[in-house]
Amino acid sequence: MLNVSWDPVLIALSFLVAFIASFVALDSAGKIPLSGRKGAMFWRIAGGVTLGIGIWAMHFIGMLSMQMPMIMSYHLWLTLASLGVAVLASTLAINIAVPKNTLSLFRLALATLILSAGVVAMHYVGMAALMVDGGISWDRRIVLLSVFIAVVASGVAQWLAFHLRENRKGIFINRIAAALVMGTAICAMHYTGMSAAHFHDMAHSLHGGIGELGLSIWVSVTTLCLLGVMLIISLIDSHRRTARLTDNLRQLNRQLELQARFDTLTGLANRHQMDVRLQDCLHNALLNKKQFALIFLDVDHFRRVNDTWGHQVGDELLINVAQRITARLTRDMTLARLGGDAFILLAPEYDDEPLSELMSTLLEDIRRPQSICGHTLTASLSAGVSLYPQHGETLHELKLKADAAMHHVKKEGRNGWAVYRPEMSTAVPAEPGFLQELSRALARGQFELWYQPTYLARENTIHGFEALIRWRHPEQGILLPSLFLPSLEQTGLIVSVGNWAIEAACRQLHFWTEQGFSQWTLSFNLSPVQFEQQDIFQVVSSALQKYNLSPSRLILEVTESTALKNLDRSIELLNLFNQSGITVSIDDFGTGYSNLLMLSVLPAKELKIDKSFVSSMLENEKSRKLVETIINIARTMEMNVVAEGIESEQQQAVLAEMGCDYLQGFLFSRPLPAEQVPWLLLQKNSDKQIIPIGKNHSESVFTSQKNHA
Repeated sequence: MLNVSWDPVLIALSFLVAFIASFVALDSAGKIPLSGRKGAMFWRIAGGVTLGIGIWAMHFIGMLSMQMPMIMSYHLWLTLASLGVAVLASTLAINIAVPKNTLSLFRLALATLILSAGVVAMHYVGMAALMVDGGISWDRRIVLLSVFIAVVASGVAQWLAFHLRENRKGIFINRIAAALVMGTAICAMHYTGMSAAHFHDMAHSLHGGIGELGLSIWVSVTTLCLLGVMLIISLIDSHRRTARLTDNLRQLNRQLELQARFDTLTGLANRHQMDVRLQDCLHNALLNKKQFALIFLDVDHFRRVNDTWGHQVGDELLINVAQRITARLTRDMTLARLGGDAFILLAPEYDDEPLSELMSTLLEDIRRPQSICGHTLTASLSAGVSLYPQHGETLHELKLKADAAMHHVKKEGRNGWAVYRPEMSTAVPAEPGFLQELSRALARGQFELWYQPTYLARENTIHGFEALIRWRHPEQGILLPSLFLPSLEQTGLIVSVGNWAIEAACRQLHFWTEQGFSQWTLSFNLSPVQFEQQDIFQVVSSALQKYNLSPSRLILEVTESTALKNLDRSIELLNLFNQSGITVSIDDFGTGYSNLLMLSVLPAKELKIDKSFVSSMLENEKSRKLVETIINIARTMEMNVVAEGIESEQQQAVLAEMGCDYLQGFLFSRPLPAEQVPWLLLQKNSDKQIIPIGKNHSESVFTSQKNHA
């Protein structure tokens, strides 16, 4: 047998070429799901060609590293055939392994078979191109070993590159690892196959073909040109994507700013914008000693419209009502929609006579019949008025008394208006008594925690629960948090109630863990006052330690406005939670003034899309694009996405297709007491049973500001 030696520099160079080509090819494949139809086709072909030429170049660089006591030459057409086999197999494998959603076992097996077969065929066709008199004898056991190495390593490399991408975290590291494995696989298969070849002592090179010098120049030029071109294209594409993402961020910021100030249905100012306007008006009235009127308006029997003709007719009615009111307003007035069928009107510098004329005109306009979606409807308004400074010197007082006047009109038969009078206050619960009852509620065990499940979007299985606080009032029944949380915060009671909630939530999660549901997570919202609590990190950490819970199962939800209020402290505190393993979630995203660039600063791992975006995305193309943009941005920042307010299967399907991770809403379940969670599991055909925890033992827990029904 001929004595064969190896050039270590060329061996290292062959591995480097295989690694770079593998990485560029996998990077190209990663761009396919993010590109349009034409762009995806380009990256499919470019990735396959790059990988195929890289495999081929590595093989012939390895051949050049084999130093023999004769000058070698290579058959032209067999050399080209080996190149074609490598390119074809690589292109087919990449196209099979890049599905729309997930990499199935069948796709992985088929792609592995094609790629490994291509690598093996390229190698042995390339070896056959070696023009040697006397031929080559092969060790079949080593040949089989080289085939085995190609199959196993190709499968592992593709699994790393394509299956692990679904985690959306550490994509770059996974791609580096996959390229290393694939490069190692190609080299290992090549040099194992080379060791199976034995050349006879009397063998010599045949004339003709391509010489070693020509082959080296050909391989070098081809490889350098290809990798250079692909690198330039990749840089240009990355720059284009970055520019497009920046534009999307700017547009989304502008849309979110409008969303934060205006009602999406009617185009009127929303509650936040009206509060800003009210503060300005109050400040101006104090300086100039002028009065103004605050008017609460409510559409009578609006629920009947929704129940009889549907929500679409109800929405059109609200739009018509807003337009008719707006048509009668002067430039200095501000009309806002508070939500549902409730409106608020600010009328600066109004006294009794013009106010009476305005209200009579508005009520008459609303009473005129309206034609909506083929139906003729007649609506009416109930309105209550409070005046500054006669009825109060703070916005809180003025709002309470305008609301009291409006409720008085409704009690008297609706379809009218009234200015506040002291006797109307009986329509509103006495605030001192309410606060007294609230201060005793915790000691009396009246607070409860209800749970709303969060589902995995793709698998439609329970991922965890969100804990929501309820007050079981002895006379008024179950009260939602919007009715008492503001008072808890104003009085400072939220700290003690919040600490109770955190411990109760962890206790409930511990109980579920003992029942066999160790995969469930539990999320709860930190109110602004709790977030400012100096020992909040110690409170949460102590509860986790007490009940021996993994921090990764706990999700702390913080609204964007709360997180951005004191940014330096927020970053410091959220970093503590993040480092301890607790997931930080940005809650109600988009409902306040959102600066998306802050997402890169806040150490959050989850983004929760507010239900106001979800509810309108099927009818409003802009809302749909807004939701899709938020999901894409969260992906870029390696954040999980939760969408709340899912009420239809169509919304569920659209969000799952967009790539949303978790879903929550009435489609799956309303918030439930802890003792009703087993019934939810039975409805989902669970194979496990859970014993409800008793009220005196442990209640469902949480301090949320959300008004869940």
